[in-house]
Amino acid sequence: MSALIYGAYGYTGRLIARTAVDRGLEPVLAGRDADRLGELGAALDLPTRTASLSEPERLRAALNGVSVVLHCAGPFVHTAPPMIAACLKEETHYLDLTGEVDVFRRLADRDAEAEAAGCMLLPGIGFDVVPSDCLSRFVAGQTPHADALEVALYADGTVSRGTLKTLIEQMGRGGVVRRNGRLHDVPPGWTSRNVDFGDRRRGVTSIPEGSVVTSGASTDVPNVTAYIAVPLLVQSLLRASRHVQGILAWPPLKQLLKRLVEQRRPGPTAEERRQGRTVVWASARGPGGNTTTARLHGPEAYAFTARAAVEALQRVLDGTAPSGYQTPSTAFGADFALAVDGTSRQIVEEPSGS
Repeated sequence: MSALIYGAYGYTGRLIARTAVDRGLEPVLAGRDADRLGELGAALDLPTRTASLSEPERLRAALNGVSVVLHCAGPFVHTAPPMIAACLKEETHYLDLTGEVDVFRRLADRDAEAEAAGCMLLPGIGFDVVPSDCLSRFVAGQTPHADALEVALYADGTVSRGTLKTLIEQMGRGGVVRRNGRLHDVPPGWTSRNVDFGDRRRGVTSIPEGSVVTSGASTDVPNVTAYIAVPLLVQSLLRASRHVQGILAWPPLKQLLKRLVEQRRPGPTAEERRQGRTVVWASARGPGGNTTTARLHGPEAYAFTARAAVEALQRVLDGTAPSGYQTPSTAFGADFALAVDGTSRQIVEEPSGS
C-alpha cells in the first residue's frame, strides 16, 4: 500500500512530506508544477507524479497503485471536487487539510458514494479540526444526554500564505452554528464569550469552524457553537463586517488581496513553529446543568497538522480506514488527537456523580 501527497511543494505539504520521511514512510509526491516537484523529490529521495486537477484522466492515472491520497492544495472549496471525483473512481481513500465548512457539508453528502466505492472521505485531518472534533467527541461522551456543546480555539503563531488565501476566499461569508440538530447560517461574529485556556481567560467570538459540521457525525449533541480567541478589536471588526459582506465577497477584491499575500514569506519559521502552541477548549452540557469541560494543549498549528496528517496516513496504510464520510474521531477515535506528539488532554470539569 502506498500514499500520495498532492500539493506536496506548498508550505504545509513540505512539512508533511518531511515528517512522513522522518516516520519511515515513502509517499509519492504530486502536484501540477513539475519543476517544484522534482526539486522536492530529489531533496527527500521520493518519487513524483505531475498532474493538474483540471486534467481528470491524468489525475486518475497519477493515483494508479495508490491506496490513500492526502490532499494539501487549497482553497479546498475549489480543489477538493476534482480530487474526490478521481478518488471515488479509483477507489482510493481521500484525506485533506480543509477547515472550510462548505467542504465538510459537500463531503458528508457523498457518504453513500464513498460507501459504494469502499473508500473513506476524511476531510480536516489537521489543525483545527483534529483537536476540536476529537475533544468534542470526548466531552460529549462523558456527559449523559448532552444537549449543548461549545468549542473554542487558541493558536499562538503566524499563518502561511495558503491559509491566508483560504481565509480571503471565505470573506463575505457569515458564521454557522448547529441548532436542534440542523446547521444554521448566522452573521459574522454572531456571539462571543470568555474562555479559560489554562494560562488565562480570553475573549472568543463565534466562527464557522469545522467541528460545528463534524459534530453531526461524531456526536449526538443537537446544539453546537465554535469560537476562536481574538482581540476585542477583531471581535468588533467581525461584527461590523456584517454590513459590508457584499463588498468583502467581491471577486476583484479577493484577487487583489491574494496578490498581496504572495509578497509575504511562505509561513512560520522553524523557530516559530517550535515556540508556538495551541489550545482547544470544549464543554458539553446535559440536563440539570451536568457539564464536562476539557482542554487539549498541543504544538504550534502547522507542526500539529503535519504530525496529525502523517499519523492518519500511517493508520490508513496499516488498514484503519472505515468507508464512507468520516471525521477524525469517527475514523480513529476520540483519543486520536493524543497520538500527535506534544499533545495532552486535561479534564477541567466533570458531571456530578462521575
